[in-house]
Amino acid sequence: MLSVAGSFLVARPSLEDGFFGRSVILMLQHGQDGAFGLVLNRVAKAKDFPFPLHVGGPCKFQGFILVHGQEDWVDATEKPAAQICPGVYLGDADCFKRILDPPPGSDWNYRVFTGYAGWGPGQLDAELAQSSWLIMPVELDLIFEIPAAAVWEMAIRRLGADPSLLQMGHGVH
Repeated sequence: MLSVAGSFLVARPSLEDGFFGRSVILMLQHGQDGAFGLVLNRVAKAKDFPFPLHVGGPCKFQGFILVHGQEDWVDATEKPAAQICPGVYLGDADCFKRILDPPPGSDWNYRVFTGYAGWGPGQLDAELAQSSWLIMPVELDLIFEIPAAAVWEMAIRRLGADPSLLQMGHGVH
């Protein structure tokens, strides 16, 4: 089994699942015990939050998950555990304090998620074998800069396909 942790999973047009259709997932873990990731392009309809909130997946999580691109927020001794891939880190309580009280003019890269995408042992591997997902390297702007509604289309284009020319059905046509 080849781990896809630290990569993007991009839903193929044929994946017609109500939640995962047209999704892009930042994979945090993938191993023999299962897999765990965050859907990048689902914005929560929640209001009254001091930060934009994204729905990381259908699995419930008590609290929030913070992903950021601020290397200086990570203690050097914790960097290996916090780093998802180059330039992307899991945040901790101190990171949340920063985003809740940002200094004037701060332009930090971060996203806050409620929920996550999870797979049991072998489940994601079976989906990959069925060609439900395309795998691509992480591109920071797809996490931090591109509006959520445009992330899937931009990822498909970067994989070399024109989304308007793709047909729904089994495989990419």
